[in-house]
Amino acid sequence: MKLLIDTNVILDMIFGRRGCEASMELFKKLGKDGSGAYITASAVTDLFYIIRRETHETEQTYRMMENIFKLVKILSVSANDIQDAFGEKWKDFEDCVQCTVAQNNRMDCIITGNKKDYARASLPVMTPQEYLQS
Repeated sequence: MKLLIDTNVILDMIFGRRGCEASMELFKKLGKDGSGAYITASAVTDLFYIIRRETHETEQTYRMMENIFKLVKILSVSANDIQDAFGEKWKDFEDCVQCTVAQNNRMDCIITGNKKDYARASLPVMTPQEYLQS
């Protein structure tokens, strides 16, 4: 199974936010069952920016990103992905890009803490808790 992991799931783990336990369990399960965890290249820049902004530590941010890269593979965001997403006219363009990349790379599911952001997605969307229970 190939899962696109939304940025908020990673941030929950890093900052110990609500839902972080399920996010950590998700990655443990993925490591055991051989499922692939993916993030988009645009999520990498978002994660770096948010982590750096919150920690005020560039070196710490690089170390955290290196740990993230041990958990996930990175999917490119192509010009076609951007054009496809733009044509969809979602309220949240970033989430639409994530969804478009997931669709164009044949992901099986999107894992997010905010399912409502993906209401228009044409592939399954689950929270970490829902995935763990499936």
